[in-house]
Amino acid sequence: MGEDSGADQPFTSDMQLQIRRYRPDDRKAVLAAFRSNVPAHFPASEASWLRSALDDPDGPLFVAVDAGDIVGFGGYELSEFYDLGTLVFGLVRADRHGTGIGRALLAYRLLHMAGRKLRPRYVTVDTHPHTAGFFRRCGFVEIARWPGGYRSGRDRVDLRFDLTDEAVAALRARGWRDAFVRDARP
Repeated sequence: MGEDSGADQPFTSDMQLQIRRYRPDDRKAVLAAFRSNVPAHFPASEASWLRSALDDPDGPLFVAVDAGDIVGFGGYELSEFYDLGTLVFGLVRADRHGTGIGRALLAYRLLHMAGRKLRPRYVTVDTHPHTAGFFRRCGFVEIARWPGGYRSGRDRVDLRFDLTDEAVAALRARGWRDAFVRDARP
């Protein structure tokens, strides 16, 4: 099983959601999912960064597939020098926001990192203020706020998750079922 310790097994839920590794033939659907979130969640200027990440990833990338349609995408990178993992491009197709897909994709990526030889102690993500609440509800703590922190002029919020043994056990104990319960908190 190598470095992933079996963490790369596809996840399937009762709603037919499967999370699996990204493949080059997923590109068109991933780009369409990204475009569905422009401009509300991503500036159009980030499309070139996404294309670059798809062409030459710095870490594993995953897609969320429901009934044969790609409805989400995300990945992560691990630092060889720091005890750190960084989430990249967590996105859910706009018409599927609020369904638990983002929460399931996030939990999958955190557990995948936990199974790696270079398991990070901390996981960071940078995002916009309007999506920071999602990460806080999922156990992340805000560590910095940067007005105009993105080249697009949007504000940036940095958050951190402590990938402790206790956090990993809690993620595993939920068994994914809680990922599909919509959180009523803002």
